[in-house]
Amino acid sequence: MPAQVAAQKADSLQAVPDSTAGTDFPGSWDLPGTGLRMKFGGYVKADFLYDFNGTRDRRQFLMNTIPVEGEADYANEGYLSFFANESRFNVDVRRTDKSPFPLRMFFEGDFWTPDNRFRVRQAYIEAGDFTIGQTWTTLSFLQVIPQMIDFAAGDALFGGRTTQVRYSREVNDRVKLAFGVEMQDFLGIENPYSLPGKPNLQLPLLAARADLGWESGTLFLGSSVAQLHWDGGDAGPSASAAQWDVAIGLRQKVGARTTLTAHLSFGRGSGENVMAFAGSGANAVLEADGTLSTIPVTAFVAGVIHQWNDVLTTNASVAYGWLDAPDSRDGFALKNGGVAHVNLMWRPVKPFLVGVEYMWGGKRATNDEFGRASRIQFGSYFYF
Repeated sequence: MPAQVAAQKADSLQAVPDSTAGTDFPGSWDLPGTGLRMKFGGYVKADFLYDFNGTRDRRQFLMNTIPVEGEADYANEGYLSFFANESRFNVDVRRTDKSPFPLRMFFEGDFWTPDNRFRVRQAYIEAGDFTIGQTWTTLSFLQVIPQMIDFAAGDALFGGRTTQVRYSREVNDRVKLAFGVEMQDFLGIENPYSLPGKPNLQLPLLAARADLGWESGTLFLGSSVAQLHWDGGDAGPSASAAQWDVAIGLRQKVGARTTLTAHLSFGRGSGENVMAFAGSGANAVLEADGTLSTIPVTAFVAGVIHQWNDVLTTNASVAYGWLDAPDSRDGFALKNGGVAHVNLMWRPVKPFLVGVEYMWGGKRATNDEFGRASRIQFGSYFYF
């Protein structure tokens, strides 16, 4: 199901691990005889929500799960949902001596699956300037997303997690560059005419990124290219098309208590790289003549973080995404939509956080039918 596939990319972004191998490592303990130190971390989270319009996903607010008029579940009644599946656990092992070759291993998992099974979120090695394994993609600008209680807070964010090899280098105190060779998990080719064959990955995705920092903010710039391919076997067509995209992100502190964020991405054949469109066949359409029509996509996210005092913080964000899809695409597929969040978070002590969040969303399908939904959600965290 598209919503379940999108859940593999959509994610709450709190507790993102840092990359500080070779520095002080608070909370860790020595592994005798190895030159390594280890730390356990993560959080336990409990969620309680009421959905006013009966959206399809009972645990996260994805614009793709909002029913539109004409669908069987349009105008469903509201419902309650309580769950603790977002709780997660990680192991961080680092070389902390003065060696010029930093070394780190990070593993993280949670229970965000339909049947509550444990799943791997991240499993990677940092060796010198290289990152090897499964983690956030090179173009995932996580710093532009305020902390939301909803698991799918970055609904129109570009990126996700995948297996990769990435090279990163700090040019100076302000500039950092990164280059990645990544697995492309979502080929996203829709086949409305039921032609023989299947999507097939032949080449990796190539990505490049530059971070420019200053005292009060950071600017992120990145681009990637990849191939989309349809393998028709003996009876079907063989077709390929180029995928490309550009992503820009900004995080800027304004005054002593407020931070503004913004993120813009656009491209062609890269809709599945936007979390809202993942799993919905949003990269290309296989036409009746066996050619691939790539789909232009644009996505935008803006956020505000305001700290009222030492224990109270408000986070707000607005996300919107557009697909310029051909008419041959499924009529009820997501064409464009937007989601807004606002919350109030209370953190009386460092390990404990509790908050309440209201969210609203709207979705328009390829056939121009429209649907809207809203929900309220309470969440509590214990970090360790």
